[in-house]
Amino acid sequence: MRPVLSDPLGTALTWVWALGTAAGLAVIGTLAQGQCSADQDFLAHISLDDPCPDDAAG
Repeated sequence: MRPVLSDPLGTALTWVWALGTAAGLAVIGTLAQGQCSADQDFLAHISLDDPCPDDAAG
């Protein structure tokens, strides 16, 4: 005998919330990964011969 769903709307909202949370975390992870790789690319191009931005201003 199958259990009867007592609250189909609540079940649907629970699934929407769970899928939305998973999608949101995936987007945040993707954005964070992209930001970290952009910072690493920037740091990889810095050399000791480059002038300091503070020195160039004055």
